[in-house]
Amino acid sequence: MKRFTSNDEIENLCEAMIKDFFKSKHYTNVTCVDIEAFVREYLGVPIVYETFAEPDPGRIGFLSDGKRPLLVRRGGKTEQVLFPARTAVIESYLQNPKESARKRFTIAHEGAHDFMDRHIPLQASPAAAFHSEFDPEMTYTPDMLKTMLNVNECFTNRAAACFLMPGFLVARVLKRHNDSRKVILYDNGILSQDQKILVQKMADTLGVSYRAFFNRLSELDLFDRRPVEEYLHSGLRYGGEIHAEGS
Repeated sequence: MKRFTSNDEIENLCEAMIKDFFKSKHYTNVTCVDIEAFVREYLGVPIVYETFAEPDPGRIGFLSDGKRPLLVRRGGKTEQVLFPARTAVIESYLQNPKESARKRFTIAHEGAHDFMDRHIPLQASPAAAFHSEFDPEMTYTPDMLKTMLNVNECFTNRAAACFLMPGFLVARVLKRHNDSRKVILYDNGILSQDQKILVQKMADTLGVSYRAFFNRLSELDLFDRRPVEEYLHSGLRYGGEIHAEGS
């Protein structure tokens, strides 16, 4: 399938949109995107909350096309509800404060679907779109997997990450928490405890999950990648000369 956009283009467009939103709000030194206000006010996408009753329990977000009804649970009964086109429907339980990071990413994802529908309509046709979290215990049909793993979903996830963690904000929190130094990452994704705590602090500042921010650091090339032997010898103080000295 021909691709009508690229990750670099998505990065540049989404960052420009967040900067334009901040300018309209007169924000100057914030470190967390008000994603609900951005999606509602800047993108013009209404947000409503419902209890989903879809066959895939991983579905926690939905952008309506005005044609495909959504299965929801109201008053103990399952109903098919047709929402107006360009309405973002978010799973109700995500309103729990403990689910803040998941709620924010889900809202960003549905907003990103709307953006992709406008930016590359030939590739991202205006059809109802779900945000689904992969459940390893769930048995997926081929169509479900195709939807979750297609290239449009990959681009949409990238746009959602850009909305929540644009490069200039990531640089801002990196400066605040680590004097603009890259995060030290050893071979095979190994982080020392202090670097894990650092990543979590920055993720909390941005209002995202640890995993989402870890992935974002990789996308923005903000890891100082080092051989694992350095951690074994200097960090954990095992092996090599250290071991010899202690024998």
